[in-house]
Amino acid sequence: MIDKRDQDGRRQGGLSKLQGVLMAQDNKRSFMKGAAILSASTLIVKLLGLLFSIPLANFVAPEGMSHFYIAYNIFGLFLMLSTAGLPVAVSRMVGTAYAQGRRREADRVFSVAFWLFFLLGLFGCLVMFFGADQIAQWYSSPDSNYAIMALAPTLFFISLESSLRGYFQGRSNMVPTATSQIIEAVTKVIIGVGLAFYIIQNVSEDPDRWAAVGAIVGVSISAALGAMYLLGFKAVQSRRDKKEAWAEEPILTSRKQMLMSLIRFAVPITIGSCFLSLLDTVDGAILLQRLQDGAGLTQEMADWWNGTIGHARKFFDLPGAFVVPISTSLLPILSGAIASKNQRQVDKISSMALRVTLLIGVPSSVGMAIFARPICQLLLYNQPEVAEEAAPLLTMLSLAIAFSGLLFTTNAILQSFGRATRPVIDMAVGGVVKIVLSYVLIGIPQVAAMGSAISTVVSYVVMVVLNVFALRSSLPKMDSVVKTALPLVLASAVMGAVSYGAYWLLTWVVSPRVAVIPAILAAILVYALCAVLFKGVGYEDVAALPKGHTLARLLRMKPEEPPCRREAPLPAEELPLEKAASSGAASEERKASPARKAPSRSRGKYVPRHMR
Repeated sequence: MIDKRDQDGRRQGGLSKLQGVLMAQDNKRSFMKGAAILSASTLIVKLLGLLFSIPLANFVAPEGMSHFYIAYNIFGLFLMLSTAGLPVAVSRMVGTAYAQGRRREADRVFSVAFWLFFLLGLFGCLVMFFGADQIAQWYSSPDSNYAIMALAPTLFFISLESSLRGYFQGRSNMVPTATSQIIEAVTKVIIGVGLAFYIIQNVSEDPDRWAAVGAIVGVSISAALGAMYLLGFKAVQSRRDKKEAWAEEPILTSRKQMLMSLIRFAVPITIGSCFLSLLDTVDGAILLQRLQDGAGLTQEMADWWNGTIGHARKFFDLPGAFVVPISTSLLPILSGAIASKNQRQVDKISSMALRVTLLIGVPSSVGMAIFARPICQLLLYNQPEVAEEAAPLLTMLSLAIAFSGLLFTTNAILQSFGRATRPVIDMAVGGVVKIVLSYVLIGIPQVAAMGSAISTVVSYVVMVVLNVFALRSSLPKMDSVVKTALPLVLASAVMGAVSYGAYWLLTWVVSPRVAVIPAILAAILVYALCAVLFKGVGYEDVAALPKGHTLARLLRMKPEEPPCRREAPLPAEELPLEKAASSGAASEERKASPARKAPSRSRGKYVPRHMR
């Protein structure tokens, strides 16, 4: 007979396998839920952002918008220096602590990070405010100094928000981040656009310059309101946590060790993230300088082109912004799976993240390239000359949309494995390529501002290719990026052909900037059907979304059935959940104990039973 303790141990093994299956499914649902929440909030924020940027772009001259974009480039660099790597480090450390059941330690991580963010944000704010004149002179745009000063307080408030968002994202709670983003977007539109319009109507001397300053003041006020909301939410969350039993758990790591871990992990990410902001800042300075020195333009014309390409970059950033929630949701979930040493789940989450990134990025590149001109005509309706020049710049930049999304996601995967320095190296290589190409191409009068767009595309391609090669060493069983992208490229090609045909027919009836709206809606529908038809997206991907099973039934998608083989029983993941535990324990018993043969009598001499 099999020992009862062995049976209990095998049954416990089956239950542990079931728990592993449930944890894997929970991780996948948590990732997709977090990505869906942040994607929905990003959609709302981007729509509200259009209500902020489109009125400014149409009623503020490109020279004034040049000051606006210069201030944002400088702000982006200081923001990355202060907050780029630390929220990722906080999210990763909090997610790992929760995965290992050390929840009180996660609160200490936040406490250490908050005061670090406070000091860094305050320092950056002071440097940006009191150094505004010197920064504007270096940028070859001295009139942008007041816009830079007006944006300096935003750096302090966003630093505080970053620590709070990193903590909540580490707990896989994306609701506070999404809500704070919506609060900021709404107040930015109301206050920023309102101040800009008031200044344009009531200020007679250089109204465009001061309208840009007024819009930026609205941005700073909105950031303050977003920080106040997150601080209030954290206070309520802390009171709830104190009622839990885990509030008395011992903490294993000292504050000094946590601070060193945060800095050790955050510094490479900060350097890597700063490369993108530094590239934008340096590229803007090269653009203004080379347009004057190389292409022979005046200061006023150089500002005009800087404002025009700023509009094109703003539209270029719209679809790419939906990929950032994927990498944000991915990091704590993937870090927890790595900490649990669940290699199968690590491969699944990584492959799914890349697939969802391509699912958004590939059609966005195709659609933006095809409809660049009518999109610019629609969004810049009051500035037809600016729209005409921004359209070819946007067409070129749109080729980099898919690569921009892949860069964010591959960086997050590499950072989850603790390989934070590899993205830094890859982005440094891409940055050098961009700076060299920008300097050479912008100085050619026939190329001029288009050189900045070309160098952006080439640099993103270089960075993504290097990142994908690095991923292969950490995830050799991960799905091929090329094979994953191929059906999506085919679906996007069909989408582009059908939607442009619909657009061309509609232009016979209505104006191009109106015809592009139903054409884009048709493109979304055609792409969704083609992505399913060409198997670019699977049943599991759709089912993991909120209400995904209903959506999968509407699309007539069926789960893939594993091949049935006698020698290879179904894995626990494919069995119904209520049967997984019993089947797991039973299979372990069969493996552990060979089948006993029935006793048989020999034909010779009789052998007593006790001697057989």
